[in-house]
Amino acid sequence: MTPRSVVVVGGGVIGLCCAYYLARAGLRVTVVERDRVGSGASRGNAGEICPDLVEPLPAPGVIGPALRTLHRSDAALYLRPRPSIELARFLLGFALHANKSDHRTGAAALAALAEDTFAEFEKIGVDVKANKNGFLYVYGSADTARRARQAARELGAPVGELLDHADLASHEPFLAGGARFGFHVDGQWSIDPNLFVDGLAGELRGLGVEIIEGARGTRIEDTGGRTRTHTSAGTVEADRVVLAAGIWTRQLGRALGVDLNIVPGKGYSFTVPATTLPSKLVHLGDAHVAVNPIGDALRIAGTMEFDRDHDRFDPRRIAAIVAAAKPYLDGVDWTGRRDEWVGPRPMTPDGLPAIGPLPGHENVLVASGHNMLGLMLAPSTGRLVADLITGDRPQVPAFDPARISRRAGRRLGQAAIGGL
Repeated sequence: MTPRSVVVVGGGVIGLCCAYYLARAGLRVTVVERDRVGSGASRGNAGEICPDLVEPLPAPGVIGPALRTLHRSDAALYLRPRPSIELARFLLGFALHANKSDHRTGAAALAALAEDTFAEFEKIGVDVKANKNGFLYVYGSADTARRARQAARELGAPVGELLDHADLASHEPFLAGGARFGFHVDGQWSIDPNLFVDGLAGELRGLGVEIIEGARGTRIEDTGGRTRTHTSAGTVEADRVVLAAGIWTRQLGRALGVDLNIVPGKGYSFTVPATTLPSKLVHLGDAHVAVNPIGDALRIAGTMEFDRDHDRFDPRRIAAIVAAAKPYLDGVDWTGRRDEWVGPRPMTPDGLPAIGPLPGHENVLVASGHNMLGLMLAPSTGRLVADLITGDRPQVPAFDPARISRRAGRRLGQAAIGGL
């Protein structure tokens, strides 16, 4: 039977883009969001749109350096020391995928998904005031800059020549002495995520999509014919359900007897005033920090924190970003920080999203686990989900949720019904 109605659980960029393409395909769409549209990881990210640079996070050589600093709260990658079988399972899977073969295969799958990214953003038609000047990557040593440049070239990105400090300072005067070497990657965009979220929500309402905020999803009923999505604001019936609730997708899957290996990798950001703004997004490579000029200020974003408490804000992580970024930037008023933010990014052990039917539930689709690529991959994901539901495209094996799934025990499933 051809579906006529869909409920999208989750009003972040992934859920909103799924709703957009489903509505454009002629389906009746309802979006239910636990908080407000764009909550979670959708608004506070660095705003990168870089299809030429997509790759899975598990990569050769990342395990050793990460393990050496994993316990330090000021490190770019930090594991809050709380026992967790779920996190242990995730980290083991991550380590197993950090090899050349899986990384190469995963990068190719992500590149195929992101192939029409720029065209899809323009097709949606939201004015995001995109900065299309490319990215600048800067490093403290020539060796790290050369290795990073070679890695970007191997991905097929349009990489410029290696630059020294004088070259960098002539391009971007706000760079300080810590920026010794670097290179440009042309053709990439940066945007203000807030503009995209708010503009897309307005576009959806214009298409007749109902958006229900403050509706916390608690469980899904899949009867094989129709579905019922139970929320704190009532129950919504539809032919299909799309689970696009970020990290909270795992709990909804458990209530249906399927445990998806998705864990929260929390990111932090804040905004600071500066006397001089860069002309483009700048990556502080050694610091693992991105700097995006938005309006008349800088958004500073970075860090990866594995913590079972999705909403916990740790000021030490902000302090760590400041300490890491300071040697690279001049004219920044670090005491004038505002809009300090934390959000849980849904991480998968192989670094690839889960897009497709939940195992054993053909009426329930998953669109989650985009790691640090959610904003950029949102339009492509929305288009793929719509094609899967309407039958215009088959399942993409690389993104099949079955690969990161196992059957949830009765205890796990029942516990998940408590809500997100």
